[in-house]
Amino acid sequence: MTRRVAVMVLLGFGVLAAALGLGRLRFDPDILGMLPPEMPEVRGLRALHESFAKADELVILIEGGADDEGLMKEKAESLAQALTAAGVAKRAAWQPRWMDEGGGMAEFLAYLWLNGPPAIARQQATALAPGNAPATLQNALAEVATAMEGEDLAMRAHDPFGFLRHPALEPLLAGAADGSAGYESPDGRGHLILIDAPRPVPGYRNAGVWLDEVRAVIAEWQKSDGAGIRVHLTGEPVFAAEIGGAMERDMSGTVGITAGLIGLLFWWMQRRLVLLGGLALVLGLTFVAALGMAGWIYGELSIMSAGFAAILLGLAVDYAVLICQEAKLAGRGREALWRATGASVLWAAVTTAVVFLALNRSGLPGIAQLGTMVACGIVAGAALMLGFYLPFVAKAGAGRQLPASGRRMVPGKNTALLIAAGLALAAAGSLWWRGLPGIDFNERMLRPRHSPAMAAFDRVREMFPQWGTDALRLIVEAADDAAMGERLLEAERRVTEMPAIASVVLPSLWWPEQSRQQVNREALREMTENSAMLLAAADSAGFSAEGLALGRTVLAEMKRMVEAEGVVYPQSPGARDVMRMFISRNENGGGSVAGVLRPVAGADAAGRDYETFRALNGGGIWLAGWDLLRPAVAPLVRKDLTDVFLPMAVLMMLMLAAIFRTARGLALCLAAMALSGLILLAAMAWLGIGWNFLNIAATPLLLGTGIDYGIHVGLALRRNGGDVVAMWHGTGKAVVFCGVSTAIGFGSLCFASNEALASLGAVAVIGILACMVVSVFLLPAFIATRRGESIS
Repeated sequence: MTRRVAVMVLLGFGVLAAALGLGRLRFDPDILGMLPPEMPEVRGLRALHESFAKADELVILIEGGADDEGLMKEKAESLAQALTAAGVAKRAAWQPRWMDEGGGMAEFLAYLWLNGPPAIARQQATALAPGNAPATLQNALAEVATAMEGEDLAMRAHDPFGFLRHPALEPLLAGAADGSAGYESPDGRGHLILIDAPRPVPGYRNAGVWLDEVRAVIAEWQKSDGAGIRVHLTGEPVFAAEIGGAMERDMSGTVGITAGLIGLLFWWMQRRLVLLGGLALVLGLTFVAALGMAGWIYGELSIMSAGFAAILLGLAVDYAVLICQEAKLAGRGREALWRATGASVLWAAVTTAVVFLALNRSGLPGIAQLGTMVACGIVAGAALMLGFYLPFVAKAGAGRQLPASGRRMVPGKNTALLIAAGLALAAAGSLWWRGLPGIDFNERMLRPRHSPAMAAFDRVREMFPQWGTDALRLIVEAADDAAMGERLLEAERRVTEMPAIASVVLPSLWWPEQSRQQVNREALREMTENSAMLLAAADSAGFSAEGLALGRTVLAEMKRMVEAEGVVYPQSPGARDVMRMFISRNENGGGSVAGVLRPVAGADAAGRDYETFRALNGGGIWLAGWDLLRPAVAPLVRKDLTDVFLPMAVLMMLMLAAIFRTARGLALCLAAMALSGLILLAAMAWLGIGWNFLNIAATPLLLGTGIDYGIHVGLALRRNGGDVVAMWHGTGKAVVFCGVSTAIGFGSLCFASNEALASLGAVAVIGILACMVVSVFLLPAFIATRRGESIS
């Protein structure tokens, strides 16, 4: 009774600790969390994401046909008004912000003239001096008359004083991939709308709720003004909702598929509902314990960790089957059942846990997290199986008894030798013909395989050339304003010295510089003192009141800035919104600047010229682009082969030597693993599966699995005196079940939304089934040279 109470108290504390850990657990939809944070390419993308990507901004592309050409601007305005009126958008921008928010744009323009090169400000003050202003205004009016239709005409009609001609406006007016300009596609059949959420949308669930509200309004709009118009959604909230939702579906879907199939397989073998019920309870506790430990260790689960549940179930159930199968031979005695299975379960759990923990040597955090979670679950599962399920099976009984003898399912030594040689030759021939599997990686492996958000983004890039992939982002970070000024100069120097770069737009003049502002105050003071004269002259020249609105507001903002003390920086939300895609400044100084870099024709920044472009990185200056991840991650995959596989192979050999204690036993087990590996490589070659940053994790896993199966078979033969028939009816069938159940666990990953996770499932299924077949049907023929005699 005392022991039972102690066990229940221990279980209660464990459940409580797991529950507290579960309370800390969150899903992290950030795909960059799977990659090394110190990698320059990751640092650049993370800086771009954290400083410039708005989690509450949605990009909408509306697309019409030939009949809608030239009418999309009105359609965009109609949808923007519908979204705002329905309360699902705080703000919907369907045209350039300088046309939509005059106050914010005016403050931004006044700031550029105050903060820019003194020579430019002095030249502008001279052009607007009383003696030169009439000629300047006449020239501006003539340019309006000759301007092309569209945004060029609108800009000149609203800019009689030339305030929009400051050279620092190039990043904004060049139509960089930020949505600040170029809302209408060149063919007139597409239009962009940028909407802000009416409330904070933290987390992918809240983003999903908001997106459902937006889609409902769009569906109603398409019944009236938007009839026949196609609508695509992309942007940060859509990606977050897709990835986070996919993680949940992967977690629940793979667990459901795995649990159902394994339950049916277990019932087919044992035919006892009571044993199946006990197994379900222990597996549930194992799953909760693993998630609880993950909550304490990590707090957040990456995309890769979403597949751990199916892997864990497929591995942990093996111990239960081994216990039930051996119970049919050992009887109901707890001690006898412990002697028959305790060592096998413990050794298998230790080796498997060590294998998965070895994934922490990987250079990829996502793989390391997956390995730790599965290892924790394996240890918890083995402890629960031996501590709770084994006594339960001993008490409940394992059902029908096995016959004392039966048909020999394992081939003899000569037959086994022929089969093994045939498989080895066929695999080697396949590799000679098809070649070894290569290393495969692209950034789309990190995203869901079926992603409407990515499809929409690709469509935007097709219709809007300025959103194309040839441009890279140059990110400059600094802790204070002084350091930022130095780093901007350093970034310009690096870019200038690199002939592979055709052009770069870096808004260095947007960052506040007190010395330039102090010099420019005098020029701006002259312009503001002449503001009444300038406005009257522009009115007399023929500019409308609407055309003068921007100039009047800019002059008023200039006057305010001239009178301000210290460093001036735009404060209004409108001005900050105009700048936000290029400047992210902290309240106390420091922050990030984003520029746009375009390689020369023929340069391949993600291919042969990768190292040249990578030299730009360092010292707070980072080159950001999703295409750059492929050449950056590929060396890590090769490195993992040596840093993870080779040390694990040595460790496994030592463990095998400790278990079998004979050179022949060690050699046979290693030969079985080598044959399984050849079969896996050949299958990958025929199926066209390459190694990537995630399925490389299957290598140590398969190594551990092959060893586990060899341990089970070898110890069973030793225990039964080399009786192959007894081994087959006990451990042999259990290992077959283990192989099939584990393959089911990994096989469910083949349906995962993430391509890399699906490739892990495919490689693991092939390897596990190969290990199982070789260990159960070929290895015993060599361990037990003839019935009743074993190498031990």
